[in-house]
Amino acid sequence: MNQKDVFADLHTHTDASDGVLSPAALVRRAAERGIEVLSVTDHDTIEGLESALEAAQETDIHVVVGIELSVTLDGEEIHVLAYGFEPSHAGLRRHLQAMQEARRTRAREIVQRLRDQGVEVEDDRLRAAIGSARAVGRPHVAAALVRGGHVDTPGEAFERYLGRGKPGYVAKPAFAADDALTLIHDAGGVGVLAHPGHWTSGAQVRRLVEAGLDGLETRHPSHDDSLRGYYDRLARGCDLFATGGSDYHGRTDEEEMHFGTVGMSRSAWERFRTAIA
Repeated sequence: MNQKDVFADLHTHTDASDGVLSPAALVRRAAERGIEVLSVTDHDTIEGLESALEAAQETDIHVVVGIELSVTLDGEEIHVLAYGFEPSHAGLRRHLQAMQEARRTRAREIVQRLRDQGVEVEDDRLRAAIGSARAVGRPHVAAALVRGGHVDTPGEAFERYLGRGKPGYVAKPAFAADDALTLIHDAGGVGVLAHPGHWTSGAQVRRLVEAGLDGLETRHPSHDDSLRGYYDRLARGCDLFATGGSDYHGRTDEEEMHFGTVGMSRSAWERFRTAIA
């Protein structure tokens, strides 16, 4: 999709979770890239939403309420994007508060496991890496490992220490996909499976549909033309909305390239818009 064809980007991150830019800076960057509809979908937090909405008032950008939830399916972690929900919904607020606390506990467990292996992660470097983030995750620990000179890149940190099966790996708390979709719907929103990639089977998608899934993220930087076509067909066959976004964090040149070039056309956005009206 050429940059001029990207009307909406419904998958981005700010420094409220593991992105680099503040919500206001992200909105300004989106405006520079010609994006007209933007959703800030931070991991397990909506702390950046208000700032993004305020910044959007100074541009022509329409900001869609969004979040990326960490959920479990068949014992594996997947991500569900939620859109159009009521941010003040009490049940959602309780879940997000619990997840933020669980994420902080998990980060401390990761750091302790690394220290047990002789890899010292200094508290001040971890605090600097976390910054203003409310949803702490492995990328923050990876950044602290880079700051401490243990690895050269965040990617190396995941390969050596933080990936599944590595010395510092700690799984997130389980939150069943069925329960997540129920919560999203209770809050007035819709749920979309994020970046299904090569690892999500048709059977898993159909189980999610039975649990109330509303859409598939068919446009994502990790999806080549063949995979996009496959998920477009699957979405039509399962009567799901097809969405898309750059998954922008602002951490790499590749992400900068995708921001404004991976997303949804105007017509695709107009179809999805009816779901969150």
